[in-house]
Amino acid sequence: MDNRQWIWQSPEWPQFNWDDDIIQPQLRQTRLKIGKLVGKAESRPGHDAAEYSLDAMLSNILSSFAIENERLDAHSVRSSLAKRLGLTWHLPGTTTEHSEGLAKMMMDVFNPQAGDLTKSLIFQWHCWLFPDPAPAFLRRGEWRGDATMRVVSGRTGKEKVHYQAPPREQLCAELTAFMQWYNQSRYRAALDPLLRAGLAHFWFITLHPFEDGNGRITRALTDMALFQADDQSVRLYAVSEAILNHRKDYYNVLEATQRGTMDLTAWLSWFLKMLETSVDTATRRIDQTLAKTLFWQVHHNNALPAEQVKVLNRLLDGGNNGFAEGISAGQYQKVAKVSKATATRHLADLVARGCLTKTAAGGRSSRYIINNTFSPFIGNFMKDITFYGRFEDDILAGRKTITLREASDANFSAGDKVRVSRYEDDVFFCNIEVISVTPVMFDDLNEKHAVQENMTLEQLKDVISEIYPGLKELFMIEFRLI
Repeated sequence: MDNRQWIWQSPEWPQFNWDDDIIQPQLRQTRLKIGKLVGKAESRPGHDAAEYSLDAMLSNILSSFAIENERLDAHSVRSSLAKRLGLTWHLPGTTTEHSEGLAKMMMDVFNPQAGDLTKSLIFQWHCWLFPDPAPAFLRRGEWRGDATMRVVSGRTGKEKVHYQAPPREQLCAELTAFMQWYNQSRYRAALDPLLRAGLAHFWFITLHPFEDGNGRITRALTDMALFQADDQSVRLYAVSEAILNHRKDYYNVLEATQRGTMDLTAWLSWFLKMLETSVDTATRRIDQTLAKTLFWQVHHNNALPAEQVKVLNRLLDGGNNGFAEGISAGQYQKVAKVSKATATRHLADLVARGCLTKTAAGGRSSRYIINNTFSPFIGNFMKDITFYGRFEDDILAGRKTITLREASDANFSAGDKVRVSRYEDDVFFCNIEVISVTPVMFDDLNEKHAVQENMTLEQLKDVISEIYPGLKELFMIEFRLI
């Protein structure tokens, strides 16, 4: 064993500490982003929100296994999750004992009625991770045996010991202390729930109580801790996906911290960075889904053939298969399964219809990307407007069909498609089309204006006086929901 002390050998174990000057700013930033993510998700229809949850759970499971260099059948896991979540619009697919067990495990993790963490629950998870027949070396649903537990790399005779876990005779007492802390800390107001999740992750992985499956159980316990803190947002993002994309850093920071003191600042800072990264990724995906929806709202009357729709969806979906640099004629030919001449003709037609735009490169290097400037629905060319949150329900229900603004807030024209967000937190909730913009004097406001604002005339004048005190000349923006 390395002659340096492992963290669990310290007489101070496990009295962890950290530098709040480093950690607190990260916590504030991460919480702000989580709030915006939840707001974006809540602004979407229930069907979309359920899909976001399914996708995040699936990504967490697949990524957690991939961190250990194991691949799962994504289709069977997705089918098992969809069934457990009650998503009846998903076509039933083939499931396995393994995929069903993993889905049950995720339901435990995200169970709002869950009680305390117990040994039997962890053992059940372990059995679901390793359905029969389990590997011969593995004590399925039991703590590890007496053999020294080491994390090593390198060939036989040249092994490098990255970590050595507490001995078996010490393990039960360590795990009892961990579970007691896990259950009690849930109700400690002084401990930030996000930090609690990071501490739980480090503590359990350091104990390494199984011959195999330690990382996957650890990441499930982390998700459970996050869910206990906030049962909405954690269903939307996948921390394991961020860890997978930074796997080398993950092992490096764990090893350095497990060889160090009780100061977990470096680990907690890295954990919060991964949490923030996963929230950013989830937010981009929701924005991408929204952009795709809006794109098809604009182009739904184009009567495009199936080949063109298929390619456009690939471009709109982005990701590894979305042709981030644009699609060439040759790539179009392969994706759409058409001739070269047809591919060229289809691309020219999509440009003419405003669906695609051609990049600057010419000749054989020509590529085509989604046209973000043709439609005011898409990208940065769409105008924005904000409303106080108290008006959101009326706008969405079609009860509020005008807004009264001062000149600087009325830079719109008939036909403009406008992105609408809440003033308080800048969370998007719908799109509107401007019908007209006309001047109106405060003293000329009447009952018709009040009806269009879904207020009494007295209430309307009070609201306008509160927002624009003393202003006499206003502009009435009439709009419809789209």
